[in-house]
Amino acid sequence: MVDAAGSHISKVERIFRVLLSRKIPDLTWYRIAKEADVSYGWAHRVLKGFETRRLIKGTEIIEPRELFQLWASRKDLRVYREYHVQDPSAFLKSADLKFAFTGYFAESLVGHYLFPRYMEIYIYQNEARRWNDLITKSGYVGKGNLQVIVADEHVFFESDRVSGSPLVSIQQLIVDLYRTGAECTEAADLLVQRWYA
Repeated sequence: MVDAAGSHISKVERIFRVLLSRKIPDLTWYRIAKEADVSYGWAHRVLKGFETRRLIKGTEIIEPRELFQLWASRKDLRVYREYHVQDPSAFLKSADLKFAFTGYFAESLVGHYLFPRYMEIYIYQNEARRWNDLITKSGYVGKGNLQVIVADEHVFFESDRVSGSPLVSIQQLIVDLYRTGAECTEAADLLVQRWYA
């Protein structure tokens, strides 16, 4: 459960996610508020702050890398749990629950820069117990090859399929890579250049 402060952070994350959409034509601040499911006043205040920092002008992204880094620098409310399963690809294909890849594996499908060392997936919070029960039937809890992440369900906004695999949106993938750091920052920079230059 997210507290009031967490709710505030989630709202701002939603605004970043919609503002950085590459799929919505004729984006306006009203549309951002609607897609983010926040009040127009809230969206206006956040977006005006981005304009003051000269990161955007209207809905035009002026400094995409800096905007992503600002997003990545915010408090991270995501909750993780790590597991080890024998064959994570086969396991996830057989799982009858919704998820979306992010991180190393997702980047390897769209950017082809990182080696997919392990798999990171977002799941719905109300399915976390079912996921745990399913994974522990054939795997182990603890550092391994599968990281399960619970976050605000808006993380599934504009999720897509690439090579048959469900992926988060490109903007969510980029911010997740920046949050991870190290070689993932390089991969994020390359994706920003490709999608936002």
